[in-house]
Amino acid sequence: MGVDESDAVMPDRQGIAVQRNGFNAQEVAFNHGIRIDSVVVFDFVSYWSVVDRAVLIQADLSGHVRNEVIAHSIAHIEMAESLELAAALDGELWRGRVEMKVHHIVSRRLIPLADLRDALEIGNNMPDVAAILGVTEFLLGWRLQHLDDEELALIPVHLLNRLGWLPGMTADYPYLCLWPTSSSGEMLRQLAPGRHHK
Repeated sequence: MGVDESDAVMPDRQGIAVQRNGFNAQEVAFNHGIRIDSVVVFDFVSYWSVVDRAVLIQADLSGHVRNEVIAHSIAHIEMAESLELAAALDGELWRGRVEMKVHHIVSRRLIPLADLRDALEIGNNMPDVAAILGVTEFLLGWRLQHLDDEELALIPVHLLNRLGWLPGMTADYPYLCLWPTSSSGEMLRQLAPGRHHK
């Protein structure tokens, strides 16, 4: 008798949520001269300052969410010189456009196509595939929704179909990204004293 696929038991999701993608956002931040500070706050998960080249993140995030939040902040800071970011900061461009661009960058960095295909071979639902990749379901959904035709041609259709997921069936947004204001540096100095200088 064969084992019915629906009876197969996946390992505990928390146990398999590892940095399989190999993108170590903390190391990338360090190499870019971006400081990461962990703080205990209750009203946001991450806060970034282009001017201070610093990111404050919630101290109690799990490893894969922490990596994703730092990667998200790095993408914002890398866009610091872009006309798009300047226009969004000045209120001339919808900030959602910048956020979409950041999600696109982060999803491709944290979910390379080869890793996505491998994870789809192992897991058959969104929570398991996200855990295998070490990302949130939100980011996995974003990556799937934005696969181009060339990428889709490299993934067997049955692997995508068995997920039971369609674009628009997004998971909860896992973190709140606060945009910098004129008092950004002051907030960083108050929440992480001694680390940020005027």
